[in-house]
Amino acid sequence: MTDSSLPVSKAIQGAAIEAPDPQPSTNRIIVLDGIRGIAVLFVMMFHFWIVAVSSGPLLWERVYDSLAGMGWIGVDLFFVLSGFLITGILYDSRDSSHYFRIFYGRRTVRIFPLYYAALIIFFLVGPFVLAHVHRSALADLQSGANVKLFAWTYLLNWYEGLKGWDAVAHPLQHFWSLSVEEQFYLIWPFLVLKLARRQQMSVCAGLIALALTLRGVMYELHLPIASYLFTVCRMDSLAIGAIVALAARDSGDWKVLLKWARRLALPLLGAVVLGRILNPNCTVGPGDTPTFFMNTFELTLVGSFFAACIAMAIASEQRSFGHRLLASRFLRFLGKYSYCLYICHLPVIVIFARAGLNTVQLMGKVHSELLSVVVVNGVAFGVSVAISFASWHLYEKQWLKLKHLPALRRDERLSAKSA
Repeated sequence: MTDSSLPVSKAIQGAAIEAPDPQPSTNRIIVLDGIRGIAVLFVMMFHFWIVAVSSGPLLWERVYDSLAGMGWIGVDLFFVLSGFLITGILYDSRDSSHYFRIFYGRRTVRIFPLYYAALIIFFLVGPFVLAHVHRSALADLQSGANVKLFAWTYLLNWYEGLKGWDAVAHPLQHFWSLSVEEQFYLIWPFLVLKLARRQQMSVCAGLIALALTLRGVMYELHLPIASYLFTVCRMDSLAIGAIVALAARDSGDWKVLLKWARRLALPLLGAVVLGRILNPNCTVGPGDTPTFFMNTFELTLVGSFFAACIAMAIASEQRSFGHRLLASRFLRFLGKYSYCLYICHLPVIVIFARAGLNTVQLMGKVHSELLSVVVVNGVAFGVSVAISFASWHLYEKQWLKLKHLPALRRDERLSAKSA
């Protein structure tokens, strides 16, 4: 059980945003793996629905559409979790003599191998295969030179924000969030190193206000997709997560934050749901919405709600229902493989849908809307998990072994000192 009255920096140190090392730390907060699993479930549900499931008039279909249509919030949960965990890791290692080398080295061996392997498959292997398949339904899955340039340099969110979703091949459209996080990793370590803890919290508050303002400006300039994808417009969720991490480094701040998290969690959730209800034209998420509220305040409310959830999850007792749910094997399993799940699930469902695994075509064979929805989600989920499982054990985990090299090893004495 985590003592909610004390800073939790040592435990957070062992719960980095990347999937766990082959030999995970005993200080790891397992509920954070469960939260990561929930985030990827949200995103997968959303994309499976939007790509391969048709809507219907029945009550269960409307309920399913409403739930799946909110799956975009999984990206915001990832952002809050990233801001929270990365800030904690950076803050606890500020006294390290190799602060930048260790941080960027460890991020590189976790993030780059799978990301660039995916790009090689999409940009080199994919076109070669498509040239021999000759299926017109798959012809638009190839990407142009501009897309490739921005993808290789982790700038895809800027190109996609200006040019629109269709400017990028469908299997790569969700890579914008990876670009946002990588750009965050590029800048934030310098601020954490140079500023005192309270100064960092003030900067975070400024970033929240700035992101919210810029989203409003972009919306008024008729750039709703840019307001959703540009890094400067999405810093609020990352900054909100960072505030939680910084508060966790001081017992007084942690008590105050936890008190307000418990008071505001339900009102924030109510505001998020009410915002969606009052904006019925927003059918697929803020990036495609014609409404000002969903493009601006809704995202900040979502980020604030998830920050409250993370704080309460850390402070939860082991015997509580919430702790047991987040620590369940299923959610922790998904959390462990969430990085590859995020990367591969959209290409999987896009290719399957083009090949006939969608509810429109399945209805003619199984004669049941419910069964067709179950089949679409079940097959796409199973294949995505199988790919991620193989990727982790055969590829990603081998790269993670490099973290144990002396040049990339964290100083455990600093972690203990910061606790």
